[in-house]
Amino acid sequence: MWQMKNNSFKENFSPVIVLVVICLVTTLALAGTYSVANPKIIENQKAAADEARKLVLPEGDSFTQYDGDLVSGVTDCYMADNGAGMTVTAGAGGYGGTVEVMVGIDAEGAITGVTVTNHSETPGLGTKAMTPEYLAQYTGATELAGDDIRNGGDMDAISGATLTSNAVYGAVGAALDQFNECGGVN
Repeated sequence: MWQMKNNSFKENFSPVIVLVVICLVTTLALAGTYSVANPKIIENQKAAADEARKLVLPEGDSFTQYDGDLVSGVTDCYMADNGAGMTVTAGAGGYGGTVEVMVGIDAEGAITGVTVTNHSETPGLGTKAMTPEYLAQYTGATELAGDDIRNGGDMDAISGATLTSNAVYGAVGAALDQFNECGGVN
C-alpha cells in the first residue's frame, strides 16, 4: 500500500516541481538579460531620438527634455544643450486621425525644420502635405496667421488634402505656442 502512494506522488507531483523549477530559472535568466540589456536599449533609443531632432534642428548637439508645462497638442519638448533652440512634437487632427509633427525652432523663434513623425492619412493624397517640399514653406516662420490654414493666408494648403494640410498647420502652430510658453530657449 505504501509503495502505491509513493509512485502516485512521483507521477503527480514530480513533473509539477520540475516545471516550477524550469519556470523559475527561465524567469531569473530573462530578468538578468533585461537588467544587462535595458540600459543599452535606452541609450540607443535616446541616440536615435536625438538624431531625429537634429534633422529639424541641425545646429542642436544633444537634447534635454523640457520639464515645464506643455501647451495643448504638444506631446514633448526638448531643448538643445548648446542653446541652439528646441524641438517640439505636436499633433493635430487630420482626415485619418492625428498627424504628429516634429518642429525645430532656433533660439530666435524661427522654424528650422518640420517633419511628420506619425500619421494615418490617405497615401498619395493626404501624404502630399508631408513632403519635404511642402513642409519647407514653414522654414523661417516665427508665427502663423490664424488657427486654420484656410483663413491664415500665410501658408499654402494642398488641394484635395486641406484637412491634412490644416493638421500640419495646427501642429506647427502648437509648436510655436510652446516656444512662447517656454519663454524661448532656456
